[in-house]
Amino acid sequence: MGLPITEAVERLNKSKEYTVLFKKIFKQTPNAKNLGAAFAAYESTLETVDSKFDDWSNNLKNLTAQEERGRQLFVGDKAKCFDCHRMEDFTTDDFKNIGLYDGVNLTDAGLYNITKKESDKGKFKIPGLRNIAVTAPYMHNGMFKTLEEVIEYYSNPKKIVANPINIDAALQKPLNLTQKEKADLVAFLKTLTDKKYSHK
Repeated sequence: MGLPITEAVERLNKSKEYTVLFKKIFKQTPNAKNLGAAFAAYESTLETVDSKFDDWSNNLKNLTAQEERGRQLFVGDKAKCFDCHRMEDFTTDDFKNIGLYDGVNLTDAGLYNITKKESDKGKFKIPGLRNIAVTAPYMHNGMFKTLEEVIEYYSNPKKIVANPINIDAALQKPLNLTQKEKADLVAFLKTLTDKKYSHK
């Protein structure tokens, strides 16, 4: 979100938890150099081309019936996931408001904090979905602990955030997914996990 490195380092050094973790891994307190190394290490874990889905993409028809139903939902008009989560890393790298800003209980205005444009209130970068099953918690604020919670939210955002501000048009009407469809989507999302994490 454009936070200056000096401010990020300052915040990290004020956190007992992060100070302990940085000392454990880097043998020193947080600084610009080891913060960069930490980001690089994290980002490298998100890159993968060796998942069950990749095998499927390479014409190994290995998806279960449930995973295939989930894939169809993912790319189809009902769930509409593919509108934002496409390309190789399952993201358009765009910014969207998915309804997690109401100015009362959810007060992080996202991209607006940088641009100061009213139209950017509540917008956050669309994350890639590679290895999503092993990168909980979810959303910019970590409010959802499981993929099931995430899918439940997308099915009807206003059940959880009654008065979202500036929510994207694609989410203004509930998707009203069935329990079976929700489970199918979760099953498909798990196929995006690199095999090196498949034991988790």
